[in-house]
Amino acid sequence: MKRKILFIPLVLITAAAGLFAGGQKASQSASLGTSPNAVSLWYWDDLVTRDYLTLAREFEQAYSGNKLTLSLIPQDDYWTKLRTALSGGAGPDVFWLNYPHAASYMSSENVMELESWAADINFSNFNERFYKPYTYQGKRYAVPFMWDSVVLFYNKAAFDTAGIDYPNENWTWDDFYNAARGLTIDNGNTITQYGVLVSGSMQSGAGPFIYQNEGSIYNSDGTRMTLNTPQAREAVQLQLDMINDGCSPTAQMTADNSAVNLFTSGLVAMMPFRSYWLSYFAENLKQKLRVAPLPRQQCQATIYNNLAYAVAAKTDNPGATRKLMSFLASRRAAEIISNTFAPCYDGVFGLFFDKYQWAGAHYIPESLNYALPLPIPSKNAGELWNLVESKMFDIYSEAGTLDTQLADLEDLVNEDLTR
Repeated sequence: MKRKILFIPLVLITAAAGLFAGGQKASQSASLGTSPNAVSLWYWDDLVTRDYLTLAREFEQAYSGNKLTLSLIPQDDYWTKLRTALSGGAGPDVFWLNYPHAASYMSSENVMELESWAADINFSNFNERFYKPYTYQGKRYAVPFMWDSVVLFYNKAAFDTAGIDYPNENWTWDDFYNAARGLTIDNGNTITQYGVLVSGSMQSGAGPFIYQNEGSIYNSDGTRMTLNTPQAREAVQLQLDMINDGCSPTAQMTADNSAVNLFTSGLVAMMPFRSYWLSYFAENLKQKLRVAPLPRQQCQATIYNNLAYAVAAKTDNPGATRKLMSFLASRRAAEIISNTFAPCYDGVFGLFFDKYQWAGAHYIPESLNYALPLPIPSKNAGELWNLVESKMFDIYSEAGTLDTQLADLEDLVNEDLTR
């Protein structure tokens, strides 16, 4: 059965988790404070729901008498709901945290530092690169659990039909652009296949290409944006030209019909995208799916990112929450998550990638040898991340030729950073 991209209402997730716990419906997270053995977890992606139901069942078996409630919160609402809930003391015990929001949450009074639980968590099981972004004033505040990087996904059948050689680690920007032209099928006034999809997101779109051109997005300490440079302008213009030439869908198309659906439907032949989606693409495209490194320019580069579990400082259930964090930081939890994502737990990468060796998935862990972390400013990271994503989408929507857009964005961000 194909996995659908949707958000399941919270009540259905909590009910399903309760069924795995012995046929009784679990309490919703807002009422968990009444039981010292009840603990809650908030997350935002349905891709991992099946794994989390298994995780909930095994946690409750390992810690008899404890109950875990899973709440799936749509990402569009996640941060607003989380901030409100944590401030009011009615939030989840454990929740997903990402790079852009980590700094603001760790410096607040709403997130617990985890050094006192380090013996149960055993951070040595995780590479420092994965927990370093979740460190504040020398203390660790979250447990990393999954990571991804931006790679090139492509439809092997589309390349075979066009008679174009498959992408490889020696591909340049010129190879990439020429293939995009050759893979585009234009039947009169209708394009039935786009050669490529370029994303207006800094993470999957401009960011890796700027780094490949030896450009930067922020300075080394994140105190200033450095986007308005010849290297960055060339990288962004390359992608805009692909839209201008009709090789890529417009930004409006990727907003109305998600990039994921365009690729899995066969309307797009290749796209740089987050490896987070590997299992979903493999499930839908099957043997047509292939993975390759991003094309290179001045150097080989990409962007990596990872998610982590954080704990509410105001949890009513510290005992049960500590048990849950111990379980979430375990090898067994990583093995469960590896059905869908690449775990951060050392030595478990292979459980995920080995399943997709036929698709060239080995290029994803290899990318960590030259990947740079998601570019985050030194303060107001969550708000500025959203601002940059919005402005980059506007730039890709307008397409055409760059004028002052990158300079204007740089000025806007730096004004905020120096305020």
